[in-house]
Amino acid sequence: NQQAKKKKYLTKSKKVTKGRKEYSAKGRKANAAKEKAATTKAINVKNETAVSARAVGAGDRFFLTDLTDKGKKKLNEMERERNKKEDRATKLSDKLRDQLRKLGRDV
Repeated sequence: NQQAKKKKYLTKSKKVTKGRKEYSAKGRKANAAKEKAATTKAINVKNETAVSARAVGAGDRFFLTDLTDKGKKKLNEMERERNKKEDRATKLSDKLRDQLRKLGRDV
């Protein structure tokens, strides 16, 4: 009989499964939570477009047309940026050559 009493005390109370588990933030904390969620969402969208651009560039086939379109746009954007940087470099070297020619040095 005493063993039955010991077992009775050893059983843990059950967790409540119904109802809200936590309270939503109010005021300043609510605004901070919204900003954090918005930031996370923006980062996820950026990562998604970068990944889809890599996949489209690698020649993989997508069945999700919205991701394919995002990937193609991002690829074009990345190509434009790369070309800008390369053009700047060549323009700079051309400028330096012109300046050296003006100074009388043959390049």
